[in-house]
Amino acid sequence: MARSVALSEAREHLGELLDRAERGEEIVIERQGHPAMKLVPVLVEKAAPVRRTGGQNLPGITYIAPDFDEPMSEEDVKDWGY
Repeated sequence: MARSVALSEAREHLGELLDRAERGEEIVIERQGHPAMKLVPVLVEKAAPVRRTGGQNLPGITYIAPDFDEPMSEEDVKDWGY
């Protein structure tokens, strides 16, 4: 059931009323004894999960070796010129 509050009360307790509306309670604000507005939470849609195609995990990269971040051997370092 919706709770009705006068506009003057809503002005004084707006933060509290917003908290209650976010928890699902219907809050109706009355002006001069007549319903004028209802506080309801904004429903935020979750973004759809990104779907990768063609086995790609990053744009343009189709394969990363499992040991790509392992330290290089001394021989590999020499081959790179260091």
